[in-house]
Amino acid sequence: MHSLTSRALIVALTLSSFHFPLSTSAQRPPAQPNAAEILHKMQKLNVLGSVLYIAAHPDDENTRLISWLSNGKKVRTGYLSLTRGDGGQNLIGPELGDALGIIRTQELLEARRIDGGEQFFTRAVDFGYSKSPEESFEKWGKQEVLSDVVRVIRMFRPDIIITRFQTDGSGGHGHHTASAILAQEAFDLAGDPKAFPECGEPWQPRRLFYNGSSWWRKDLAELAKKDSSWFTVDVGGYDPLLGLSYTEIAGRSRSMHKSQGFGAAETRGEMLEYLHFEKGDQPKTKDIFEGIDMTWGEARRTHEARKSLSDDLPKSYDAQAPAASRSGCSSLS
Repeated sequence: MHSLTSRALIVALTLSSFHFPLSTSAQRPPAQPNAAEILHKMQKLNVLGSVLYIAAHPDDENTRLISWLSNGKKVRTGYLSLTRGDGGQNLIGPELGDALGIIRTQELLEARRIDGGEQFFTRAVDFGYSKSPEESFEKWGKQEVLSDVVRVIRMFRPDIIITRFQTDGSGGHGHHTASAILAQEAFDLAGDPKAFPECGEPWQPRRLFYNGSSWWRKDLAELAKKDSSWFTVDVGGYDPLLGLSYTEIAGRSRSMHKSQGFGAAETRGEMLEYLHFEKGDQPKTKDIFEGIDMTWGEARRTHEARKSLSDDLPKSYDAQAPAASRSGCSSLS
């Protein structure tokens, strides 16, 4: 079952954002979505699926996949970075340590504003290069960080979890391997009411994937064709409402990691991503969302007013007069 309360809140906030800003911060002007962007947000109201991407540091996330999930599949998408990158180097200023962690936190938030994802962290500190996950757990406190991951899963309630790294150490960095180990363990524990009861109501994701890369395995494309546990998704589609391909959005998002000197090309055309099934309910087809009800489904009876509103808004939407859609917002109460 999906988190209907949080979805209803998202519906209300999405609609209200068409008319007034959600933030009154003087540091950032309010968002001014154009008519096409408003319609895009309306279309997302009818998609209840959710995906949580888990890795170790700022810049570990796959912005191509996040952009495609959030804008192409229109599912709620989040990135959980175990650390804030405070153990790295800074190519744009003298700040290091905690100050660098603040900078990289803001860089991740800026990236998510572009690709449409949500951002989460744990208490884990980036203490620099780690030779093994055991070293990472010793310095972090494994149970404490594991409880943070469980808490985020229960709060975000993802249908699918995707890790950037494997548990076998192929990612090189101890923090990388640790992030995969914690994701796998949290996948099992999040649905157990006896595990970390202080971390919210239990939630069991449907499946967990590892996001493979030809960077580590050159023959990955051929392997994926032969092994049924590998799934392939094309994240290079073009969104006519946004006027951008998902990989163009990803390039802009990736380029927010300025303290690391990152910049990514804004590309168009086919771009394949490879996902290896790790845990849970393996799809019977090549659709990673197979069997997951991403519609209002069983919520239809108890939330019929919201379902009707999210159906009717895109149909009756007038791009020449976007504000006319606000008249239906009262139905959400």
